[in-house]
This record gives sequence, C-alpha cells and structure tokens, in this order.
Amino acid sequence: MTATESAIRDFLVNEVLYDRDLKDLKPEDPLIARGLLDSLSILKTVTFCEERFGITVPDQDVLPDHFESVRAIAALVDRRRAGG
Repeated sequence: MTATESAIRDFLVNEVLYDRDLKDLKPEDPLIARGLLDSLSILKTVTFCEERFGITVPDQDVLPDHFESVRAIAALVDRRRAGG
C-alpha cells in the first residue's frame, strides 16, 4: 500500500466509515458497489484529499469510477499532484 493509499484508507475508516468494522479494508476493495460511499461521503473525501494533498479536484473528476476503491482515489490524487 502506498503512502497516499494509506492516508486515504485511514481517513475513510476513521472519519467516514467509523460506524462500520472495516479494519481489513484493502486498497482494491469496492467502496461504491458495497454501499460504503454515497455522494456526501465522496464530497467529504474530495475535501480531505484537497486539504491533505494540496490538490484541486475539478468537478468533472468527481466520477464514481474515481471513487470505486482506495486505490482509484489514490490514482486520482497522484494524477492531480502530477498536474494531470
């Protein structure tokens, strides 16, 4: 797990999904398909990523595919950090 994945996973487990037992959440586990993320939790995650990683996530990048897993969110963050 990368440092970015770890930070995102910790945020999700402790701040968004705190009421569920997800100690074993893996970077590739589906978040939306399992009903773990909804539109509000995606917005919270966007805000966290923007503040934590110093990026801006444009509205057109707030797509379900980019939030399907911790790994997908980390890939979005890495793309934004690289200027893409």
